Amino acid sequence: MKIPFSFSQISITKHIKMKFVILSLAATSCAAFSPSATGRASSLLNANIAQTLATLQGPGQVWGADGIAVGKEEAELKGYDNFGLFSARLASTGVGATLAGAGPFTVFAATDTAVEAYERNYGPVTAAVLNYCIVPGTVSASAVSNAPLTTVHGESLLYSRKFRKDFVNDAILGEKTFGAFSDFPVDVACDNGIIHSIGTQLAPGYNSVGGGVGQTQL
Repeated sequence: MKIPFSFSQISITKHIKMKFVILSLAATSCAAFSPSATGRASSLLNANIAQTLATLQGPGQVWGADGIAVGKEEAELKGYDNFGLFSARLASTGVGATLAGAGPFTVFAATDTAVEAYERNYGPVTAAVLNYCIVPGTVSASAVSNAPLTTVHGESLLYSRKFRKDFVNDAILGEKTFGAFSDFPVDVACDNGIIHSIGTQLAPGYNSVGGGVGQTQL
């Protein structure tokens, strides 16, 4: 003999099912937004400054007037001005061992063409020159204007604002390239610091009128 459900029993059953659905959705929502062990572990970039520089892509270079002779458009991409020479000098001088340490460091890394120009005019990029490109601590591009820039070498870099651009010594920070190609990378995060690329090799003994923390010229 079947015992019929009353309306009150049906109502209670529906109420229980609804509570179960709500609790299930709440548990799923909490799981989605709660931090996981995997998320925390992924905060490590697994590359220090020395390792990052070896593979970092620099600004795009166009052919310019030289391209006409080889059938290229002046504005056509020729390649990228990377940091192979800067990385090689870090390795050969032993300064790379510093940048493989715990840090943190801020490195103003010159592109290949900048290193070539410096060595052509002034001689080899030495350990002293490279240490002058390293500032202890993490200084973002937006903080360079107000941060002390005392280098590992001992001398300080000079900040200035001129021609609507930020300069460290005579190097433009965050320089733009011609056309739609990659600009000079800045704020490149590494496990032990940060990299700002520049198109001029920094060297000790720099002298300029004005400059310094928060200084503005022109």
